Amino acid sequence: MLQKLALPFVVLCIAVSCKDGEKKDTMVMDPVVSETKNEQREEYLSQYPKVPETPDILNAGDTGAAVYNICAERYEQSLAALKQQSDELEAKLIVTILSPEVGDATTVSGQKGIPLINSISKKLGLDVYDCMKPLEAFVGQKITQMPLDGHWSVNGSKVVADLYQPIIGKYVAHRSTKTFAENERPAVLGDLDPNQDVALDGGKNLPYQLITNKQGFRMNTDLVFPKAKQRILLIGDSQLYSPFLDNSQIFTALLQQRFPDAEIINAGVIGYTIDDQVSLIAERAKYAEPDLIILVTNPNDIGDFYFTQRNRMNRAKKAYDPTTTELALYQQLYGSK
Repeated sequence: MLQKLALPFVVLCIAVSCKDGEKKDTMVMDPVVSETKNEQREEYLSQYPKVPETPDILNAGDTGAAVYNICAERYEQSLAALKQQSDELEAKLIVTILSPEVGDATTVSGQKGIPLINSISKKLGLDVYDCMKPLEAFVGQKITQMPLDGHWSVNGSKVVADLYQPIIGKYVAHRSTKTFAENERPAVLGDLDPNQDVALDGGKNLPYQLITNKQGFRMNTDLVFPKAKQRILLIGDSQLYSPFLDNSQIFTALLQQRFPDAEIINAGVIGYTIDDQVSLIAERAKYAEPDLIILVTNPNDIGDFYFTQRNRMNRAKKAYDPTTTELALYQQLYGSK
């Protein structure tokens, strides 16, 4: 999850997910995701409400370094689980590192996180591409909605599509033979409300059109079975979802135009971590029968494995217990509360 430049969660979560005033007191991203309450999680959310940004963790001395190492281990475990899922689906998993936090916006998170994600990915035998380095040639205001918001602008979306085109082009021949019977497949395969066509602005006066297909993905066309084309599933958070751009402007739509013999599926959900993407694929997205799975990750995703963020934004609604080291960092950063 991009933290430094991202817009406030509550505003956008409500804009994307809530209907007729539902669930405005929760962090639920989408009403089709289970809303089972976990009392222990609720207690943690109340007792430890603050979520440090990854640079805050890294700048917190020895305790911060120890917590960052814990988060990195969890990141590796979740990425390994994602690889296992992909292998079971006979899908090629590709890791891409993407964030507009480049140039003057570069933080210690990027300096530490990019080589770490590269190292973890290669350790797991995954193909990994650093899409942030080419972005260093661009001024942030030219590729994002800054100063109003740090997500992609129309021009930035085109730049990102240019970066992903040769990556996808390397794998056009990869196919999976994994299929599911019609009676196994749920109606909704993504985590957005299906069949939406709404105007949103995220509370920033940056209006955009959100369209979702009947399977709950941010795309204009429905998936049909049996599939006739290569299917490319992109998973990630807001940098993939691309708020403040119409469906026709997001980089996955631009890639769809460039790869007419494939189906480009945008399964991005604002705030999701790799934990969430693992459960999303296990419960729903695998039934899309992807041939390629492209993870859109960024350096701040490592810090998202801190216990307060895991409890705040997790689609499984489970409780994540803090370690003593994590609690020590919370005390160091915020005191008792």
